[in-house]
Amino acid sequence: MAARDTPFTPSRWTFGVLIVFTMFGFGFGNWLARIPAVRDHLGASTFEMSIIGLTLASGSVLGLVLAGRTVTWLGPRQAILYGALGQALFMPLGATLLWFGLQGLGMLALACFGFFFSTSDVAMNVSGAAAERALGKSRMPILHGGYSLGGVGAMGAGALAEKFGVPVPIHLGVVFAVIVAGILFAIQRIPRVEPSTAPDAPLPVNTNTGPIQLLANPAADPNPQKPANYNPWRDPRIIVIGLLAMSLSLTEGTATDWLPLALADHRGFTNPAAALALGVFFVAMLATRASGSLLLGRFGRVWILRASAITAGASIVLMNVLPFTWAAYVCAALWGVGSALGFPIGVSAAADDPEKAVRGVATVSAIAYAAFLLGPMAIGFLGEHFGLLRAFLPIVVLLVFVLFAAGAAREPGLQAGKNTTG
Repeated sequence: MAARDTPFTPSRWTFGVLIVFTMFGFGFGNWLARIPAVRDHLGASTFEMSIIGLTLASGSVLGLVLAGRTVTWLGPRQAILYGALGQALFMPLGATLLWFGLQGLGMLALACFGFFFSTSDVAMNVSGAAAERALGKSRMPILHGGYSLGGVGAMGAGALAEKFGVPVPIHLGVVFAVIVAGILFAIQRIPRVEPSTAPDAPLPVNTNTGPIQLLANPAADPNPQKPANYNPWRDPRIIVIGLLAMSLSLTEGTATDWLPLALADHRGFTNPAAALALGVFFVAMLATRASGSLLLGRFGRVWILRASAITAGASIVLMNVLPFTWAAYVCAALWGVGSALGFPIGVSAAADDPEKAVRGVATVSAIAYAAFLLGPMAIGFLGEHFGLLRAFLPIVVLLVFVLFAAGAAREPGLQAGKNTTG
């Protein structure tokens, strides 16, 4: 643990949250990288794999429904820690049970993993948004870039595990042991008390004592004003932001869940080659998120959301039209570019009001992750009847919605038509 009375600087805090994002991306990415191996070992159909994905997503949505209260009660720092421990228990357990044919128990364990994953996901986004405000600069794309970096590393780890024939349960057990160690290192840099003040306000001191206080800095404001009876589900702006995030999250999640299987089944890719395409997708996301703060500062949220929707939609259409191997990799890269900034922008927009940040982020996350509840089942169902590549096409309709609704995420105080681009 950090030494008593250690001050937290915004940069130290941001770095700690970046490690958290990277660790969780690495953990979930390793599961995604081994889905083809699980499918082959079980002899499961596409629809059966979608049911397994649905079970995990169901636990995630339950966690998201309760995340506002859970994160408020525990505080983001403790929610991150407990979430990591829960993931480290239930993912290897679920993989082991599935591997030995106990599919019912295995899916139950994966549902528990989903619960802890989504809870810690909201917690790290709330902490990241607060660190972003304390720093006074856009950092959410970079934080999500850490998640993508973890995903890229996971693709490499998964490919190596495939090459050397490492059983999935052993592989994931080692991975999540590493993740717990990384999280224990990271949370030493995350304060228990998260300020909701201006960027130049003093950060709290880590005393490691007393009750957890969330998104408040008592030294700066002994009587902070709380929104009375605020319900984000009745806030039209939050709902639209949630739908924007959902559309682009489904775009991202479809690639992470189904792209390797689609290329293996409909383009004749081997499992390692299909995993490589997903790696290209993650690398493109990482590069886009690494430059996201610069892009947002130059063009603003609205234009970036619209450009993301156009790029992702074009990549999905071209993935279906062009039958060439090289085209699949190019489209995977464009798909990653188009998917990269939607959810980070949604989180930042939901946290524009620091006093409503926890509930706003939890609500936007719940709406966005609903895509992961409905998406795998819907894509799997369509894939069974029309093929997975064609099953991707309905997503384009949601991306058209993003083009028209992007204005809801506009930065506070920025009038329509007066973006940084003029």
